[in-house]
Amino acid sequence: MKINLRNYGTELAHWLRAFEPFVEPASQPALSRLKLVLEDGRDNLREKFDWSLKDPIITKIANSYDRRNNNAHEVRVGWQFESAFERGEHSRKKSIWTVGKMVTHIRVYDAKSNEVLLHFHVDMKNSEQLGPHIHLQLSEDYMEKRVGLQIAVPRFPFATILPTDCLDFVLSEFFPIEWPRSQSDAQGLATLQRAQRDRLRDMAEAIAKLWDKPSRQTPVSATQDYHMPDLQIA
Repeated sequence: MKINLRNYGTELAHWLRAFEPFVEPASQPALSRLKLVLEDGRDNLREKFDWSLKDPIITKIANSYDRRNNNAHEVRVGWQFESAFERGEHSRKKSIWTVGKMVTHIRVYDAKSNEVLLHFHVDMKNSEQLGPHIHLQLSEDYMEKRVGLQIAVPRFPFATILPTDCLDFVLSEFFPIEWPRSQSDAQGLATLQRAQRDRLRDMAEAIAKLWDKPSRQTPVSATQDYHMPDLQIA
């Protein structure tokens, strides 16, 4: 996959401001550093660089994710990701980089005991792996601890791969009342809407092209194993 890091840097600044009210105080410094790390790798002409979170950024307590009242079990959510970008000849003038790796880990913690209740990740596969190019799956380490088996399936086709889009998904699930209300007042909302809409449309169109190819597979079966190296996500 490809990404325009100049465009995404603008988008990222708006995302980080929007996320701030939902992140616990101890995680605020790590959230603030994300933009600086991305800009350092992009602007200092590094051939390759990693953009990641060593430790999860933790949200405030969520307790209204099942219904509109506050009766759900109190949890916090951890957001952590690893990504790697590489410059090529195509990036010299257009700030377009190749995405070598992109995986976002989501952990749901018991708010009192800090026990990990659930761990899943959104991943971009490489060409040698099976499954949808962008997929969601339960963590294999989590499954081994819970059931004694590192099972990697099912891999659910997923519409978002950027770490910020994944956190948008998480906040929409765990703060279904507060997050949409907060978004309506977010700075740069039009930029976020346009960028996210464009990549979701491009991804949908790329997958639809798979179904148009001559094949003896059903669309569902074809969607469970595909690769889109030329898709640009920002």
